Amino acid sequence: MQETRKARLAAVIQEELSMVVPREVKDPRVPTVTFTAVEMTPDGSQATVYVSILGGAHAAYEGEGVPPLSDKAAKLRMQDCIDGLTSASGFLRKHLSRVLTVRHIPKLIFKEDKGLENAARVYDLLKKISPEG
Repeated sequence: MQETRKARLAAVIQEELSMVVPREVKDPRVPTVTFTAVEMTPDGSQATVYVSILGGAHAAYEGEGVPPLSDKAAKLRMQDCIDGLTSASGFLRKHLSRVLTVRHIPKLIFKEDKGLENAARVYDLLKKISPEG
């Protein structure tokens, strides 16, 4: 599959998932999520979808004034989200089959996107080592 075609297909998959998951997926394990990237395999048979929870995995489930979740609880929340999306992947592929004009709909694999967490961690570490003025 050509690179431009893979990129277009990945962009359409990301856009469709971001529209259909909040409206159609009723799994309570899936909170409000952001699909940050989609990577296609060279033959287009699999799409790896990177997911981050809106507000971060450490954000509390409901309400203001609730303390952030511990690291263990945040990992469990993200794993629940990934499990919920994986269980809904058949439904999501069926939706994509109505939208995409490709012969074979790619298998969806969901993974956590740690980019924002890593950037925040690096920023905090740099703040610690910078000389205070």
